[in-house]
Amino acid sequence: MPDTNYPPVDYITRGEFNALDGHVRDLQERMVLLKAVQDDTQGDIKSIDKRLDDIAIKLKELIGWRSFLLTGGIGVGWGVVQGILHLLGWGTAP
Repeated sequence: MPDTNYPPVDYITRGEFNALDGHVRDLQERMVLLKAVQDDTQGDIKSIDKRLDDIAIKLKELIGWRSFLLTGGIGVGWGVVQGILHLLGWGTAP
């Protein structure tokens, strides 16, 4: 009887099935490797998702009245500086 991993009730005695059994073992080895790669990839994806969530939380913290006033103040201040430079004739604006 060929040495297979089939239960004793399902012995396969034809020679073609010995080759098939070898192919099945190769496929099982490849599936184990693919499962390991898939687990690593899923771990990487979870890490990326966590990092993106952290970034989203930080962005939500930046959006608020303080940021609004700060950026608005910078814009108004720069406009005043440009106006003064334009009145003095040092600006490039027409």
